[in-house]
Amino acid sequence: MFPYLKEGDIVFFKKYKKNKSILKNRQIIIFNHPIKNKNLIKRINSVNQNNVEVIGDNIEFSEDSNKFGLINKEKIIGIVTSKLTIPKLKNFLIQ
Repeated sequence: MFPYLKEGDIVFFKKYKKNKSILKNRQIIIFNHPIKNKNLIKRINSVNQNNVEVIGDNIEFSEDSNKFGLINKEKIIGIVTSKLTIPKLKNFLIQ
């Protein structure tokens, strides 16, 4: 699968609210890494009661659930709704 997001893309997201937001397979989420002190953006592979399995679009090089396991839903920051690529941003700013 080709990566949906590339370095430099700007993402828009809606804040995740536990027990109110609906998580679905294939959605892209922003979350706190379960071990390291950083945020990641990955695609949901599966969802259960309390945890989410995430995978990267570039599986060969991705740091995802295959490396750190399931993430607790409490680590989720938001659900990506759209993206803006740099060429689109440059065109917008020029106009």
